[in-house]
Amino acid sequence: MNRSSRQRGFTLSELLVVTAIIATLMGLVVAGGRPSRGTAGDIRRGAQQLASMLLASQSKSLGSPTGAAVIIDSDGTPGQVISHARRYPFIEGRVGALTVVSATTRTVSLSTDNEDISTLIHGFRIRFMEQTAGAEGPPSDWFSFQCTTPPNAVVRLRTENGQSPQNVVWPMPPASGELHFQVARYPIPTGLSETLPKGVAIDLRYSGSLDSTVANWGSLANRGAIAVGFDQVGSVDALMQNVLPSAGTLRTVQPMSPYEEIYFLVTSLKDILDPTVNALASDKAIWVVVHPKSGRVTVSANVPQQADDAAALR
Repeated sequence: MNRSSRQRGFTLSELLVVTAIIATLMGLVVAGGRPSRGTAGDIRRGAQQLASMLLASQSKSLGSPTGAAVIIDSDGTPGQVISHARRYPFIEGRVGALTVVSATTRTVSLSTDNEDISTLIHGFRIRFMEQTAGAEGPPSDWFSFQCTTPPNAVVRLRTENGQSPQNVVWPMPPASGELHFQVARYPIPTGLSETLPKGVAIDLRYSGSLDSTVANWGSLANRGAIAVGFDQVGSVDALMQNVLPSAGTLRTVQPMSPYEEIYFLVTSLKDILDPTVNALASDKAIWVVVHPKSGRVTVSANVPQQADDAAALR
């Protein structure tokens, strides 16, 4: 039996669908192969990305005794990789000896109860509590802490936060009982890090604390990885630098608790890397601002200026 067959062609609707699919795929290929030049849209997305990370960490810190943080990784001027950070529980233990060095400095010998003694090298501040007759007294103020050779450490007044011999009482071992301590540690990245859009970066030259009276914090360029830490009520309790030091490198600048706003300038990576370009003159750049007392994060457009005085512009 002969079977007749009829060749069927594409309908107009089918041809239009196929054409649309091919056009979309070609557009993706072209877009993927075209390097980003840090357009205004890219910069806006980068600024919103940074602001969202900061707000998420601030929300995550609420109710947590150690809080939460955001780390901006950098080995120079631009910062492109940001990540949520974990803040480990306090290192706790007892003070074996406390020696007066000066009105602003003490040395201590410590023993730890909940962590290995070697973890003290990751601490950056310490507070003390008296333990007498089975009862623990209220904690002292936080002091600056540096431990390069555990169990011995150096404790200093946080002069950058207004502490002085006139307004701070140094803890003393009780006549009967023990002097206990808690040490707060530097944060470490957790989960997946996020990279800002191609061609976009944080210009750390013009990023920093508004309080220009505090040394080392007016500009965050060439200070290693930067971290913004939030406490259990959502306030900024620490602005840190060199959070992720290379092996064998010691942190030399203690974190500060900022009173004034923290500014981050998000702009074109090309402008940052070009020494002939003044990034502050860009009408595409965006400021991401963290208000330390409330933890609130705001985003605002840059006001172009020909000078390079970021502090005056802020």
